[in-house]
Amino acid sequence: MTPQPGTAMFLPAWNEAGNLPIVVSDAVTYLRSRNEPFVVIIVDDGSTDNTADVARTLEGSYPGCVRLVQHDSNKGYGAALRTGFKTCLEYNYTWNGFCDADGQFNPQDIGRLIENAVDEDSDIAIGYRIARADNFKRRAMGRAWHELSRALLGYKAIDVDCGFKVFTRQSLQYLNAHLTGDHATISPEILARAFRARMKVTEVGVEHLPRQSGEQSGASLNVIWASIMGLIFIRQNLNQTATLERKVA
Repeated sequence: MTPQPGTAMFLPAWNEAGNLPIVVSDAVTYLRSRNEPFVVIIVDDGSTDNTADVARTLEGSYPGCVRLVQHDSNKGYGAALRTGFKTCLEYNYTWNGFCDADGQFNPQDIGRLIENAVDEDSDIAIGYRIARADNFKRRAMGRAWHELSRALLGYKAIDVDCGFKVFTRQSLQYLNAHLTGDHATISPEILARAFRARMKVTEVGVEHLPRQSGEQSGASLNVIWASIMGLIFIRQNLNQTATLERKVA
């Protein structure tokens, strides 16, 4: 089925009640200005604050434009992205993307990602934070994770964990069928599988803002260890797939 002009955008959210109203408002305002069909999907990953209540209010405030999808418990970032991808694909729109719901990105930058993808005839446009508005510890951990995941999976990117990405419907259909990563593993897996499938990826600098509400989630040792093991599993899976493809060829 040929995709229809339009954009499906989702916001993965965990305890983001204080940030959702402005993020959703900015996203809806911009997408309306494109004069094409659109939907803004809030993926509530089992929040323990009133994120779900705020999302339901926003759903009612923007009928037909905002949709809430919920996890019954916190399943992690990877699961939230996979739920978002699956929900986006329920709409037959040309462009599909996500922006973290923490208020550290300008949702209207989705237009810049789409424009760059069109100009470069790319399958995917990924943001990179021009100046990361986080403390030294988070920046250092982010850089270490970036270098480790890039070394293990072999992708090329400036900022693997930037929570702002856009996909054509065709590229997202492929990725959605193959992604398995949980927690932080999902972001490098997206790029590794995209490069493995020879998709064209465009990188676009985006503004990164200080968090105004809520708390940044800190990775526990268990999550860090699970993410590292996840990278190793994905590397093995990619290598096995390559071996099978060579045998078939």
